[in-house]
Amino acid sequence: MATKKQDKGGGMDAIELLRKDHDDVNRMFDEFESADEDRKFELAAEICQALTVHATIEEEIFYPQARAAIDAEELMLEAEVEHDSAKHLIERIQEGEVDETELSAMIKVLKEYVGHHINEEQRKMFPRVKRSELDLEAIGRELMERKVELESEISTAMAEDDSGEALDVDDDDEDTGKGRSRGGMAARNRGR
Repeated sequence: MATKKQDKGGGMDAIELLRKDHDDVNRMFDEFESADEDRKFELAAEICQALTVHATIEEEIFYPQARAAIDAEELMLEAEVEHDSAKHLIERIQEGEVDETELSAMIKVLKEYVGHHINEEQRKMFPRVKRSELDLEAIGRELMERKVELESEISTAMAEDDSGEALDVDDDDEDTGKGRSRGGMAARNRGR
């Protein structure tokens, strides 16, 4: 467990990094509401990717250290359950056949889940973590390194998908022009 140290590095600390992620995804949710159909599907893919990366770095790095540093097991368990709920919806968005109406409904519910989760973290968890002995600068660097690694893995996977190697696209749905896709939103965007 990283503990506080005297001198601070130049990067974002863990709380700042996680808050920035929260702000970024909230901006995407806001943009989604007024976007046209094509942009909605692009934004939904970006939202899902951002939330997946964010949840992963929290679960792998931040939550274990926070759990060890603060006495808030119920809060930590609630955060993990919220992540599970969001992941289930993200999976449905990415893997299922959705049209614009269905996508909008799922993104609306995802926004509500995520909004509640962000509020709980920022009001209850982050202040406790800040008061703890954790070295938030070191954890911030660790979070950023893992985030860059995950984003690179996703970019590589998407490049492979664009080459047609890993996608299962339902050609019947693409031919209808009704915005339905088999194989997730990457397939839908590729078909445009």
